[in-house]
Amino acid sequence: MPSKRTYRIVFLALLVVSSGFLLNGYLTSTARGGEAELAQQASLPAGERDAVAAERDGMTVITTSSRPGSQAELVAFNPNGTVAYYNSSFRKFFDVDPVVGTDRTVEYVATKNLPKAKCPVEAAREECILNSVVRVNVSTGTEEVVYSHVTHKDWHDVDRLGPHRLLVADIAEDQVFVVNTTSGMQELAWDAQEDFPIKGGGFYPSDWTHMNDVEHLDDGRIMVGLRNQDQVVFLHPEQGMQEEWTLGSENNHDVLYEQHNPDFIPADQGGPAVLVADSENGRVIEYQRTDEGTWEASWAWADSELQWPRDADRMPNGHTLITDSNGNRVLEINQAGDVVWSVSVDTPYEAERLNTPDESGGGETAQELGLEPRGDTGAVESTGEEEQRHTNPSRQLWNLIQGLVPSLIVNGVVFIMPAWVGFRDVLTVVGMGGIAFVWAVAEFRWSAWEVQSPLRRR
Repeated sequence: MPSKRTYRIVFLALLVVSSGFLLNGYLTSTARGGEAELAQQASLPAGERDAVAAERDGMTVITTSSRPGSQAELVAFNPNGTVAYYNSSFRKFFDVDPVVGTDRTVEYVATKNLPKAKCPVEAAREECILNSVVRVNVSTGTEEVVYSHVTHKDWHDVDRLGPHRLLVADIAEDQVFVVNTTSGMQELAWDAQEDFPIKGGGFYPSDWTHMNDVEHLDDGRIMVGLRNQDQVVFLHPEQGMQEEWTLGSENNHDVLYEQHNPDFIPADQGGPAVLVADSENGRVIEYQRTDEGTWEASWAWADSELQWPRDADRMPNGHTLITDSNGNRVLEINQAGDVVWSVSVDTPYEAERLNTPDESGGGETAQELGLEPRGDTGAVESTGEEEQRHTNPSRQLWNLIQGLVPSLIVNGVVFIMPAWVGFRDVLTVVGMGGIAFVWAVAEFRWSAWEVQSPLRRR
């Protein structure tokens, strides 16, 4: 029978080898996140940059929101797959829109923390957040701060109404307002408390609605995404919120579950319809407006890798551009549902193809295109290379965990983990904990100590 010394050597060796796996994961983390490589490529002369993405028709611009150990970034890829522009000057990047009338100019929303000394006097916090709307030419790098405002939460989306007017989804105050970027004057368009009780949603007032999207429609209405209420609502400029148009209802997760970035597709493109990243359900889904005034799911897409999507755009060619935030990729699928292009980027938030209109502008509905749904809640049939990934033991175990643990917990844990930590690293840490526990139990059994009950009988 092996001696105690032999067991101790085995336990120690297992912990050392496991630590080596973790160290290797950390040292090679740039292959997973990609931001270090992208920054390095951007620092080279344009003619010396390597292709880090496959070729595509048109430039692709991507924003990311940082995780521990990663750097938020805005990156633009040339059609040949090389890096055209790179920016990591903010803590987080969110909305990005092409500027109408330009070829390579975009307007984005980004945030950074400010020390208390630079916060408004009334701010009762250690720090506040500077929300900036910035316009940049991704070919020349020339940029201009269009508007900035200090709050206590990150703005996720703005929509341009004209040369000097922005429509803002104010996630901090749960309001929609219009601001004149020249005068700074604000005009309140809607306060969520007018139509929703504060007892629902998220924590009030710190993160009640998590208002993450706003879109001005061609008919003058405003569409707003309320993540924590699991709803997309429509506002009429004179009538207020149109309840009969609301898509979803709170806690009805079969319809929407903490969604992001809904896109409205109008009647002349086969709508009314809404294409939305149904984040916690792990799918991209489209709802068609019926003649009876209801919403019906007309298309859905997911593959075995999709995890916490946060943006989806229907392009004029019928393809759909998707950001898979916790999957660390941006992908394009064709009308058959096959992935035809993808690029690895850490925690992407939104993506735009610059030779297409903003978001899903110019894209037709799934019903108009005759698209066949592929997946509903993430369970799809896989073939070829995808089947190999799906049957990988670690992927099977990961899928099992996702099936047993609520998606809010899974996605939350993944989002707060350091960027270099992959699923195998998590398994390694769990294994190290198990080894340490077994070793501790063995040492206790080998010792002369005894556990006695603190209760004595008389």
